[in-house]
Amino acid sequence: MSRSLMGLVTIFFITAIALLSINIRSQLAELATASSDNVQWALSQTEVELLMLGNSIADAERSDNADLDGVRQKFDIFYSRVHTLSASPVFAQLRSVPTISADINYLTKFLDDTVPIIDGDDADLLAALPKLSTDLSDARGIVRDAALQGITHFSKVSDNRRDSVARTLIYVALLTTALILILILLVYALNRSVYRSKENARRSRETRDRLETVISTSLDAVIVIDEDGTVLEYNGAAERIFGYSYSDAIGADMADLIIPDNLRKAHSDGMLRFRRGAPARVVNRGIVQLEAKRKNGEQFPIDLSIAAATRPEGVIYVGFIRDISDRVTAEKELLSARDDAIAGEKSKANMLAVMSHEMRTPLNGMLGTLDLFDADKLDRNHQRYLRVIRNSGNLLLGHVNDVLDISRLDADKMSMSMERFDLGAALQETIDAQTPHAKDHGNTIELSLLDACLHDVYSDPIRICQIVTNLLNNAIKFTRNGNITIEAECHGDLGDVELRVIDSGIGISEENMERIFGDFVTIDSSYSRNNGGTGLGLGISRRLITALGGEIGAESELGGGSAFWLRMPMRHPAESQKSRASLIKEEVVPTTPTRKLSILLVEDNAVNRLVAREMLLREGHTVTEAHNGCEGVLLAEQIEFDVILMDISMPEMDGVEATGKIRESRVGSWRAPIIATTAHVLKNDVQRFRDAGMNEILSKPISIVRMRKALASVVERIDKAPVLENEPSVDTEELIDWEQAKTVQKTLPSKQLAEAIETIRSEMVAFFEDLPGMIESSTDFKSLGCEAHRLAGSAAVFGAVRLADLLRAIQFEAENNSQKNLRALEIEAKQCWQDTCTEYMAKMGLVP
Repeated sequence: MSRSLMGLVTIFFITAIALLSINIRSQLAELATASSDNVQWALSQTEVELLMLGNSIADAERSDNADLDGVRQKFDIFYSRVHTLSASPVFAQLRSVPTISADINYLTKFLDDTVPIIDGDDADLLAALPKLSTDLSDARGIVRDAALQGITHFSKVSDNRRDSVARTLIYVALLTTALILILILLVYALNRSVYRSKENARRSRETRDRLETVISTSLDAVIVIDEDGTVLEYNGAAERIFGYSYSDAIGADMADLIIPDNLRKAHSDGMLRFRRGAPARVVNRGIVQLEAKRKNGEQFPIDLSIAAATRPEGVIYVGFIRDISDRVTAEKELLSARDDAIAGEKSKANMLAVMSHEMRTPLNGMLGTLDLFDADKLDRNHQRYLRVIRNSGNLLLGHVNDVLDISRLDADKMSMSMERFDLGAALQETIDAQTPHAKDHGNTIELSLLDACLHDVYSDPIRICQIVTNLLNNAIKFTRNGNITIEAECHGDLGDVELRVIDSGIGISEENMERIFGDFVTIDSSYSRNNGGTGLGLGISRRLITALGGEIGAESELGGGSAFWLRMPMRHPAESQKSRASLIKEEVVPTTPTRKLSILLVEDNAVNRLVAREMLLREGHTVTEAHNGCEGVLLAEQIEFDVILMDISMPEMDGVEATGKIRESRVGSWRAPIIATTAHVLKNDVQRFRDAGMNEILSKPISIVRMRKALASVVERIDKAPVLENEPSVDTEELIDWEQAKTVQKTLPSKQLAEAIETIRSEMVAFFEDLPGMIESSTDFKSLGCEAHRLAGSAAVFGAVRLADLLRAIQFEAENNSQKNLRALEIEAKQCWQDTCTEYMAKMGLVP
């Protein structure tokens, strides 16, 4: 833009200078050919001619032989001169002067008046000579005046022309100067442009040299191809990686060189799609991992980054290729090592969990056996020994439980059991449990509940109490004759609840504060050396509070006591059930044995079996033992027991499978309440046991109190149980087990409950619609039995006990190919389904 403007300005100045030069030349030419001199000469000559005419007349007057021809000749000359002045274009400018024009007119008139005399005869002329002399004398002054004015006029004209030439020359000089300046600027700009061009060329050359150096020394292969795939550039790394020399590669088809045979068609199709405008899958897509081929045919993994560039000759593709064979091999080895390490860790974790569980079994047996001792019959020393054994066993069981909790938490297999409860009551219960232990160390424990809303919260009370118990145990361990305070406070609302366990003990040094929440960390100082422990308590507490969505921390000063805090979110109760504290208070723990029962004890562990048997016998019950699930099923089918105690973990057949077979047998003890005995008391496990047909859960280690409680809970059911018959029958009077139905309602969120009910209802409707056809076809009773079994389980889950029994009856008859009985059950089951549905929906407040 600027260059074009400079060019236009330059052209303008050159044109202006040229025009001015032409003008000057013209003016100089005019000056050079100026007629002023001729005019002045003509004017002067006119005066001379006039004088010569006058002299000729004077000579003629004085001479006797007058030369009249000479007079006439001089007159004609003078006349011609005046005529020239009056008519010649040369004197036109002169005639524009009024005074000169008047003089010329006067002379012309004088001559015209004299012509007849001159052209007359000699006598007349001779006579008129004196008068002509007089007239000439008058005309001489006019001629002189005209000559003087003419000279003056032309002098002024010449001066003006010279001034004009001078001004034009000045303009030319100025324009020339400006043009020179512009040319200087142009030269400067041109020099700058040339300098920049040279600089750019130098930089381009350096860049090209550097790029060539980089490409030639690159560890990655660099291959440049055109649109047809012909190799244009091929660096040394490419030679090393692919095995082709530079001369072999240049001009060859890239696909033939490095694309594996099995991928060549895909490559060709992809390039064709790309040229047709399809979105690029490789070009300009960053690094992609592909397979390439060496000259020897070996395929190997590569990282490829390819970009397209447009040149005047067409599009080129620049590809950077890295051989990642070693990296892929290393990654595979690393993944294999990682998998091995994970597998090893899992094996260790599994072994730890299994060992912890297996250690619980003999411990449970030992602790259960201790309950069989009648302490009143022992002397004081033996009672003390027994107490030491029990305390040691409980302590060891606590350590094993800690390890098992760690395993479960690390495996993310410990679920939280959320419920509504009174946090203040739960904390007070925890304090009451620890108070005797605190008194042994001379400590007092106080509870400070700072917000009333904490009496009604929704969270997992068991885990919270477990954490507080751990913190409280630590506080008691490291405090002597001091005070321990548990504070509970909510900041704003239940979304931010803080619990603090503050003691006045020995405190923790600053260097130990960062590691106290680690596993197997024990802070051993002063008299605390006598305190035992695995060092897992705080580690478990940290995992539990994290699982609850909170955090835990501590503040302490050596010698100044400690304050452990845990902050967690809680929710407002969503259900109006009784608080845990009230439930605990209302919980009736039987102190006397139930009525005498015939009990089938299914337990594979001899010690546990011995302990349980002795406990049951002491309570007055009749006990039949089964050593595994298969034996338990066999005995249950043969004998009608009042209650079955079923261990869960057994070889060959576990308790869940054995329970299912007993329920499905519909003979012997198939209706008897089954109490699961297990250490697996997680929420999901409990539901799984109930789904299998178990009625109660008795957690290990089995104690007299817990056993009485479990048996008492099923006594009422035993009393209500119908008389068993050999043939399968359906005589359940109760349509719905509302306790079970409400348990499910409390367990599931409302949305999930509604979805589950809708699913079951749809399945039931479909089942009863297809049932007549399935019975009449009688070709697939096995499928009918399976479907009835599945729906019976679903019905039982929601408390539809009578419907579940009818479905099991259908299953039984289908498995025995009894088409007649199936037709009878079809009508009864349909009616039961309608009654159940109507009553369930109405009582549960659901819209049918």
